[in-house]
Amino acid sequence: MAYRDDAGDALEAPTSEGPLRAELAPHAIKLTIANRTLHVAEKFATVIEHHKKHAAKDRRTSLKIEGCLIVARDVPHEDLGIWLEVEPAQGARAGMRRIFGVEPVSLMEPTGLTALAALDRLAGRLRNELAPYAGEIRRAIEIGRGLDKVLLADHGAHIAVYARRLFRDRARLAMSIHDDGRIVIPDKKGPREITIRSRFGVTVWGDYVRFADPQGTDLAKVSIPWIAPEDRKELARRIGQLVDRDQQDPIAWPPRLAAGPST
Repeated sequence: MAYRDDAGDALEAPTSEGPLRAELAPHAIKLTIANRTLHVAEKFATVIEHHKKHAAKDRRTSLKIEGCLIVARDVPHEDLGIWLEVEPAQGARAGMRRIFGVEPVSLMEPTGLTALAALDRLAGRLRNELAPYAGEIRRAIEIGRGLDKVLLADHGAHIAVYARRLFRDRARLAMSIHDDGRIVIPDKKGPREITIRSRFGVTVWGDYVRFADPQGTDLAKVSIPWIAPEDRKELARRIGQLVDRDQQDPIAWPPRLAAGPST
């Protein structure tokens, strides 16, 4: 549901943690759920973890928006996440940090489909409102559960894949998949580049996404830890769709994103 007042629009959608409320003003956005709030205003995103009893004990983290700030939907769990591009630390590469997220009501619940439709509408509106912060990222999806999610960011000519490493609060660039089949993999000695033109050359081997030539020879393996085996297989499947020259729709993004408001 939504209504308009002098301060802007307000929308609500049921989630697994209770109602998610989005307040959309001309120059500010506020998302609130359970004991968490996200404020986005001008060049700062502020995350607040509310104390159960005393507001003075709320924990606030203010992050300067120096890169992209985007909305991502989960595949296939339908979570909603807000990701912020963060600057390199101690010589590391820049990465993406998930600063806010919610899970939908289970579809097994009697109101599950209705609740998901409301979350779709809120996500579509939120994506429109945050579009000025998205930079060159056209759309994004996330794969996995909790903090250990993989982010796929569509830059137009290539898709950037970000994955979190152990003891890190950010997901770093794991690989980029280009529309001509090139896959660029960051490395300490410099980026490695391979070319894959068939989805059959992209498979899963343990914690790795494996790339092979038509003869089955390994070209590269990229470690994608911390996500479930079925999520890693979903990631490999989507990479295969992106590089396969025989696919009618090489950017095979989830059709559910198209079911919400036009973006």
